[in-house]
Amino acid sequence: MLRNKVSILDKHLKNGFSNVSNLIGKKTMSLVFQMAPGYREVYKKYIMLSKGLALGDGLYQMTPKKLYLLYEMWCYMKIHHILSDLGYTVEEYGILKYKDNGFYLTLSQDSQAKMIYSNKKNRLELWYNKSYSSPTTNQRPDTVLNIRNLNNKDDNRIYIFDAKYRINVDDKGIVGPVEDDINVMHRYRDAIVSKLSNDVQFKYDTFGAYVMVPYGDEEKFKEHDFYKSIEEVNIGAFPMLPGSTKLITKQLKKIIEQSTLDARNDRVVIDEYDDYGKFKHLNVMLANVKDEQHLKEVRESVEYIAFYQPMTKFKQEAGIRYYGKIKKWKEYRRGECTEIKSSAGTENDIYLRINLESIQEIDNIVPIQTGPRIVNYTTLYLLKSAESTQELKVGSSLELQIYKILKKVAEEKVVKIKKIDKDKGARTDKKDKVREYIIGDVKVEIVDGNIIKVNGVEINVKGIEDSILNNMVN
Repeated sequence: MLRNKVSILDKHLKNGFSNVSNLIGKKTMSLVFQMAPGYREVYKKYIMLSKGLALGDGLYQMTPKKLYLLYEMWCYMKIHHILSDLGYTVEEYGILKYKDNGFYLTLSQDSQAKMIYSNKKNRLELWYNKSYSSPTTNQRPDTVLNIRNLNNKDDNRIYIFDAKYRINVDDKGIVGPVEDDINVMHRYRDAIVSKLSNDVQFKYDTFGAYVMVPYGDEEKFKEHDFYKSIEEVNIGAFPMLPGSTKLITKQLKKIIEQSTLDARNDRVVIDEYDDYGKFKHLNVMLANVKDEQHLKEVRESVEYIAFYQPMTKFKQEAGIRYYGKIKKWKEYRRGECTEIKSSAGTENDIYLRINLESIQEIDNIVPIQTGPRIVNYTTLYLLKSAESTQELKVGSSLELQIYKILKKVAEEKVVKIKKIDKDKGARTDKKDKVREYIIGDVKVEIVDGNIIKVNGVEINVKGIEDSILNNMVN
């Protein structure tokens, strides 16, 4: 193989470069070579070929007290490779730099120290030692993954991955992270905030925070409390060594493929009012935009209107794509509408005219079962987060958690989910007595807001998936 390469190079040297002599004298490059498009890339390749690849910025200083830095840098690069393997194309190498005295691979700690990836749905930013300012103190985690949904500007999530080159072995011989390092993850989640649009209040930006520790037995680590805590509060730890990256790969795949609704439901609820605002504050009217259907009433609590485009009229464009904030509304006679001509005999019919401040576009909410016949209601949180019309009717974080399990089973078994509306209309602020789903031939119920039943048998959340699958088999 090497002989073939040498032979090819010799051939090019004899044919294309036979009349080119050695460069004698001072070797300088003009600004044209260094700055102009085209020339700049050639100059960069020249530097690479002439100087070779050098690894710098402390990488050769492999003293024991620098091992933590090496581990931190390796963890960052490994996450980079995992994201690439998951199908994300690198758009920008913000950590790669070259200098006149050689080509350096550096993990810079500045505003440009990030890798940018993308696919059709998401833009990912992988930061190294990104600094966050806050009203109290600055925070600088090792690695930050920022997920931006290209179709939903409100879906912007931050996940912290902190490399810690130290482990704790307890009295039972169980290996894991140091407890203080886990506490740092809680601090990051609480401290990294950003201002709301009102420029006064703040919101939490971090959805999950994880410690990476140099441990190799992934199967054994699955039983560690700090691994199980990830499922509970999205804070915990992963083992991270060469050949031991399956668990963190699984987590990365999960968080970047999650829907907006699923990701937000994994966050810790601040209080009961926070949960109320997400699922009970029905301030969005869903209106069917069939030409022959018109609005009959507007609740006092309604602040927004979203437009459902039915399959019969819109085909591939069916679903909910647009919503607007209501500026004002009034009753008027149909004949007073100048934009759409009224039918004969309807001129004196009373209609509602709703004026909007603006119309916003959202990621399409696809219709499942049926959309609203005339009007229905949901929350702004669900409107901005849902992927299907079924999710617009979710009444609590528990129901959403169960619905996520149903979706997973439905995809694996290629069956449909049917939601049974017991209330036959809009929900009230009170708890619905029964929320019922049919998946395949299995009935799943949520009774009194907290009791889960599968085909009439009470079950807990952790056992619901196995119970559904067992009932399908039987």
